[in-house]
Parts: sequence; C-alpha cells; structure tokens
Amino acid sequence: MTPDPLEALRLPIMPVEPRPEFTASLLRRLRGARAPAVGRGATVRYFVADLDAAVAFYRDDLGFDEELRPSPSFAMLYRGDLRLLLSVPGRAHALPDGTLPDPGGWNRIVVEVADLGAAVEALRGRGIRFRHEIVTGVGVRQALLEDPSGNPVELFEPLAGYHERAPRAAKEQPTPDLSTGEREDRR
Repeated sequence: MTPDPLEALRLPIMPVEPRPEFTASLLRRLRGARAPAVGRGATVRYFVADLDAAVAFYRDDLGFDEELRPSPSFAMLYRGDLRLLLSVPGRAHALPDGTLPDPGGWNRIVVEVADLGAAVEALRGRGIRFRHEIVTGVGVRQALLEDPSGNPVELFEPLAGYHERAPRAAKEQPTPDLSTGEREDRR
C-alpha cells in the first residue's frame, strides 16, 4: 500500500474546551433566547486615535481584560461587569454629513480603586497624564486621567458614607423595555 503523501501535512486533532460562558451564550443564541439581564453591567464605547496604545493602556495600566480584537479598528475589553468597546473612528461611525466622532470630551468611565494616592502615584510613574490633582467630593476622593487618545477616566476611592446599591436577586431585577419605557417586573 502506498503511503498518503499528504499525511505529513495533517494536523493532530486537539480537544477543545470552550469557556462555559461562551457555550451557554451560543446555546441561547441557537435557541433564540434572550441573554439574562442579571450580572450584566454597562457597555461604554470610546473612540480612540491609536487602538494598540488604547488597548495597552486599559489592559496594562487599568487592569482590563482584553476579550476580543477582530480588526485593527476595534477591541472589546472587560473590567468586572463593565464592557469597554474601543473603536478607531471610520466610515461606519460617520454622520450623514461625513462628520466623524473625535476622541476625548468629558463623558467618562469611573473605576474604583482601593488606594487612590497609591494608584495615582503608580500611574504617574508610568507617564499617565492627569487632568487635575486628587479632589475630595461627596463620599469619594477622585482623580481624572486621560487615556492615550484623550478620553477621560475617573479613578475614585470610596470614603466613609459612600453608598453602593446592594445587589438584587435575579427575580427582583426589573427588565426595562426600551421600546415602551416600561419596566417588566420579574417578581
């Protein structure tokens, strides 16, 4: 019997174990079911001038996990329940008159840190630019820094009297119907 000349090119079969979150999400989509609202945080999109610099900043300096980077103009990162979408402005984002979004502005994400002074010192040591010194507000100390594209990021440290909403069980979470403005009560 003559050996198969392509045998040397065959790759070994490797078992794949996808993340449980991915498989659950895939099954929901295949069944046409909606994703559960519990445990899902906010999604924020920032427009950036340099995707590589922005991903490195959020991943290496602020502790985000890089989830996905399917193209040179888009990346998805997570920090806890916050999903951060980074986009390089392009034709898909243009207004009808051709205007493209600019990075920067004053809207921002807010990231809690345990020791604001230490975080600011460490980030300044890495060359991160801050818009102002640490200030004390109602229940928090905060500092405003900029990502490599000029988008602001607020770091804050809770003080005595800081209030955080207690998590609610899934059956207590109302689901807003954005088409009507009404909330579905799951109780």
